Amino acid sequence: MAIYLSISPVQPFADMGTEDVEGEPGVMVVTGDGKVVGIHLADNKLILRLPQLIERFGLDEERVWAKLRGDDDVTLGRRSLHGGRNPR
Repeated sequence: MAIYLSISPVQPFADMGTEDVEGEPGVMVVTGDGKVVGIHLADNKLILRLPQLIERFGLDEERVWAKLRGDDDVTLGRRSLHGGRNPR
């Protein structure tokens, strides 16, 4: 199972691209207007490489980890419907 982390928004019609990360099999970055805006990990286990990827690409550590936690909340159904106390 793959994981995609959308790190930052991109303007419409931005110059977008993807590239495999050299030395990191299964890792691909998405670039928009010359900066990394997303990371695709082909295998969930590659999440263990995230600290090294954050450092390598000079990403905001808090922002990247917050995106992962947000995805986890959705996957596990932790968000409540309309702000109520009962999970969906």
